[in-house]
Amino acid sequence: MVEVGTVAGISKLSIWLSGAFAVVSIGLLYMYILMTDASAPQKVLWAAGLSIVVAFVFLVSWSISRDVVREKERELRRV
Repeated sequence: MVEVGTVAGISKLSIWLSGAFAVVSIGLLYMYILMTDASAPQKVLWAAGLSIVVAFVFLVSWSISRDVVREKERELRRV
């Protein structure tokens, strides 16, 4: 049987690693945008689009996590 502490540790590690990979990959995308031969307005447009997408993803994940936390709090109050 797997211990609860081990599962929690692996979950935290996977969250940290996925965050690190996300930051690195977004940084590499911005570097790619800077290094392309596109015009300056097109580079700004690409960077703005990437920023909007990243902000939207963070907003969705924050909303989901907030709902999960609220549901857990409701369950604890019922007990």
